Amino acid sequence: MKKSFFIIVVLCFNFSAHLYSQVTVVEDSLFSPSIKSTMKFYAVLPNGYAKSHERYTTIYLLHGSGGDYTNWVKLTDLVRYAREYNFIIITPDGKNSWYSNSIVMQNAHYEDYIVKDLIPHVDKKYRTLQSKFSRAVAGLSMGGYGAAKFGLKYPGQFFFAGCLSPAIQFPYGMEDSTIVLRRSKEMMKSIADMFGTVRHESWTANDVFMLAEKANSKSLTYFYLSVGSQDRITEIIDLTHKFAGTLRRQGVPFEMHETTGGHDWEFWDREIEIVLHRIAELSGKKKIRQ
Repeated sequence: MKKSFFIIVVLCFNFSAHLYSQVTVVEDSLFSPSIKSTMKFYAVLPNGYAKSHERYTTIYLLHGSGGDYTNWVKLTDLVRYAREYNFIIITPDGKNSWYSNSIVMQNAHYEDYIVKDLIPHVDKKYRTLQSKFSRAVAGLSMGGYGAAKFGLKYPGQFFFAGCLSPAIQFPYGMEDSTIVLRRSKEMMKSIADMFGTVRHESWTANDVFMLAEKANSKSLTYFYLSVGSQDRITEIIDLTHKFAGTLRRQGVPFEMHETTGGHDWEFWDREIEIVLHRIAELSGKKKIRQ
């Protein structure tokens, strides 16, 4: 009996070590000149990061409206999926900013925060590969919009943009009552806070369809588009297909998926595992054998 008990303890210990030692989740922060505030984020570091001198591909994961920087770690199995890859994963806090620079509020330049403050900070503090070809962005809903916009506006920064259930109906559809009336007052307030309520040049500058029409297929990122066929925000399905059509006409590389699922964490959890796999394939990073 004693021998059997000893074996069980060893097996449990080995399983526990395998389960928890693969990645490290660090809560970090920086002072952002673009927002005039200290902003928190999670850095998910790969297995062996502390003991190696290796540099890593970095993925920026953007949360949705009403969320925060903890969502991806707490509400999906991201950490478990990340064990299979040598990625640094950064989950910034975008508030309800639509990852844009507000034309209404002061000190609310969230696009600048990501591009001008956070990325340079991460590249300086962590061992990242500091090249477009080793940097990806992905997000869900509002974050999916952010990923699409960053992929279009900053082709020199990202080689991959993963857009999951992307809320690309704004600012594109801000004058479409059929879209606006279906959204909550809280969401419409956040949109008005960033883009204003009267047509402005910032609408064009942040409209992914307008940006895509000007896209240069030779310099842009690779787009991964995915929607759930049961998404309650029906215009997201239609507009994501429309966005895919625009990318196709412009010769921009992309893949489009509509699969079973809703506008929920079950769908996004499934999709983020696929996104990590696609990033690994496209960047030539082999999956770590478990």
